[in-house]
Amino acid sequence: MIIWPPLRRAWHNPIFHGGLEAFAQQPTQRSYSVNYVATLATVLLITWPKEGFVNLRDLPFTYNAVGGVTMIILAYLSISQGATRILGARYLSLADWLRLAPVSVGAFLRGYLAANCLELLLFWGLAVPLLVLAAHVSGEPLVHLSAGLLLLLVCAGSYRIVGVTLLICFERDEFLLYICVCLLYMCFILGSGFVFPLCNPVLAFADTSLWPHRLSSLTLPGIILPGWVATVVFHMLLGGGSFIIALLRGYWVQRTRTQL
Repeated sequence: MIIWPPLRRAWHNPIFHGGLEAFAQQPTQRSYSVNYVATLATVLLITWPKEGFVNLRDLPFTYNAVGGVTMIILAYLSISQGATRILGARYLSLADWLRLAPVSVGAFLRGYLAANCLELLLFWGLAVPLLVLAAHVSGEPLVHLSAGLLLLLVCAGSYRIVGVTLLICFERDEFLLYICVCLLYMCFILGSGFVFPLCNPVLAFADTSLWPHRLSSLTLPGIILPGWVATVVFHMLLGGGSFIIALLRGYWVQRTRTQL
């Protein structure tokens, strides 16, 4: 009863319906999906025979190899595709949609993000069977697999919101938008591993397979968070903060367009 009203409002959101139609008509989805699954399957097949011989400090090798590659690919797809327009004609900017759409800025962003996350759910769902198989090969328990899948979904979802925020802020300058996407991707995947490891999603995925035996942790007043939980919390805050920035930018764009 509590979840049903938000789902009903999302289903009746015209922006979501427009994004759903655009998602169904994208000609590149099939090729992207095939290449994505083929890449993960290749990693699984390459690492599978080595599971009994390669033991990186008791790290489940096959499971973490497949999960790490999944995280790297999903992170890039989420940021880059989030920063790509998905609604209707390409000559209409998001600023034009904000001005013309018969909904509020908040409803527009919620519908747009919901439609934008359909691709994320598709690729996340395609990775689940391979991760289940890799976890079985590595002897991972269900709780570790569940934590890893949750981490993948939360991190990729937050990166998708970051990509949409970049699109709203830098839509007119495609070169600057591309530079921001590349820089943020490198910061999240590579730079954070050296500067602030608790923010790195790949290291956090490895933490989920070691938990509760050996992992990093974040100590706060009165509570100690496991490393991967701290990463989940950080990415939830990142997604929420990015949504607020996108919302404020949307209100500003709509206000300036109305004044013009």
